Amino acid sequence: MDDESERSLHSDIRLTRKTVTLFFCIGLFTVSLVMAALTSVKLEQFHIGGLSVLVPAGTIAFGLTYLATDAISEVWGRSYALCVVLVGLVMRLLMMLLIMYALYAEQVFPFISATEDWTGERQAAFESVFRAGIRLNIAGMLAFGISACADVLIFHYFQQRDAGKNRLWFRNNVSTITSQILNSVIFISAGFLGAVPVAAIGSLILGQVVVKIVVAAFDTPAIYLIRNFAEGRRLLDLRG
Repeated sequence: MDDESERSLHSDIRLTRKTVTLFFCIGLFTVSLVMAALTSVKLEQFHIGGLSVLVPAGTIAFGLTYLATDAISEVWGRSYALCVVLVGLVMRLLMMLLIMYALYAEQVFPFISATEDWTGERQAAFESVFRAGIRLNIAGMLAFGISACADVLIFHYFQQRDAGKNRLWFRNNVSTITSQILNSVIFISAGFLGAVPVAAIGSLILGQVVVKIVVAAFDTPAIYLIRNFAEGRRLLDLRG
């Protein structure tokens, strides 16, 4: 192919709103997944009515990953969504390796040393956060891999079953809530068992489930907006 033909080919490539939306969903998914992994080491107490539950700080961020994969499933199909989930797992593994490098590089590589202003106290504080993050990242990879695949498959099942019906709200909530409960049980058990009192494990699972259900309810209007923008519909179109 000569230079002129190549330039002509590239000049015909135009970004569409559907492509821009896909980039947005992948970006939302990636940022939310990374932030959930980094911030879940911090535990917060939510007071909902008369109920007080413990919730990892990354819970809301993680809930947004399901909005992204459900939107991708709805507009681009199951294969695209599963591909994004697989990429997410690889990114989680890469993030864990980078955290381990930041923690232990000076101990492993003789040609690397910390600067003089990096005191022992600062290193201890750094390790207190990111050592816990390694365990949570491993637990998160396990929980995320299983629950995200379940979310995509459940969403696709109802999408096929309810073709032609106005059921986007239904498959979004059923797939998200079911997979979020599965994720919470696996993640909290693998990530916190032995690190917090056993009595707190149930509170953490309950807290995650409650917050994730709330996030799922609020992301329903968002998935309609994302789909409608990607497909060139009216933004408030509730069909499908």
